[in-house]
Amino acid sequence: MRNENFIQVLWVEDDPEITETYPLEAARYGIQLVPFSCWQDAEAALLSDFKRWSAIVLDAKCKYKKESQDNAAVFLTQALTSIASICTQQHRVLPWYVLSGGSDDELLDLIIDTREEWDGDWKKKYYSKNTDREILFHRIPYHAKISPEMQIRNVFYKDVFNAIRRANLGDNVEIYMEDLLLPIHAYDMSSKDYNNRMTLVRKCIELLFHSMAGYGLLPSKKEGDVLKLHDKLVDRRGGINITGCSKIIAGVDHGFKDTIIIKSHKNILPNVLKDSIQRLVEIAGAFEHAENKDASEEKQENSRHTSEFLDCIGNAPYLLRSMANELCCIILWYDQYILDNDDPEINALNWEIVDNSNFTQVKI
Repeated sequence: MRNENFIQVLWVEDDPEITETYPLEAARYGIQLVPFSCWQDAEAALLSDFKRWSAIVLDAKCKYKKESQDNAAVFLTQALTSIASICTQQHRVLPWYVLSGGSDDELLDLIIDTREEWDGDWKKKYYSKNTDREILFHRIPYHAKISPEMQIRNVFYKDVFNAIRRANLGDNVEIYMEDLLLPIHAYDMSSKDYNNRMTLVRKCIELLFHSMAGYGLLPSKKEGDVLKLHDKLVDRRGGINITGCSKIIAGVDHGFKDTIIIKSHKNILPNVLKDSIQRLVEIAGAFEHAENKDASEEKQENSRHTSEFLDCIGNAPYLLRSMANELCCIILWYDQYILDNDDPEINALNWEIVDNSNFTQVKI
């Protein structure tokens, strides 16, 4: 089971005695060693959940595939080549270390020099299982903390990312929030390029509303075992009616042209967030659709004109930075709210769908 408070380390080791004992040692340093018996399985875990891992530890003499023989040359060549390729695709450096019981003669020519990017002050190319385990377990957290991505997730905004996971908002919200928050602290990125990420604000809020439907806070329908937003709040292209969702959770009724009304019986938003969600969406939406010349005169007049505003302040990044931090507050509030209100059936009492043409309640 994943321990959210521990640094996650992908570990390739096929000796069952070692996989039972080393994780207990590593845990004293705040590390969760997650073992895989061959590189093929480890690679699959790396590809499926890349953001989870802070480091990789490789036993030099291990298997490439389950049916393979232990062979340091084959294993390390395949593993290190694969790690380099995956990290290039992900635009991120993921520190790796070799922890082995082998001899210098076997390993020196197999361990490539890219390790010096993070581990250059360690004069040996690998760590000995017999003498160097303790120092390796010291160094992994140090390198993880100085990684910009890990600082964002584990230091500056640790409470936010813990809330995202606890509220089951999904991997995409984690990725979008990292992309919004990282340039505030670490990236050498132009302000204009950063502002181009404004669409991620809307994407986070859409995923938040999907989550709310699953907890009964918004009208939902069942697809298989999953509760999704009701058709009335989703357009033909799959887009979300942000205004409708925002009104319902704010205790405001929302009507449709076909006389269907969603009556809201409760405002679940604290006053400090009363207008936040709708305002963030309007600002992001005006940026996304700035070039839409066909919009009605009324829509043009009511637009936030985000792109024009950013142009007049020299594309400074402060508006999007403030929006990203406001999203953090919304996520923290939502996490606490569903901790206290986790029953979908009770939450669904907050609203009802009514057909206003004959005043009969429509059951979902």
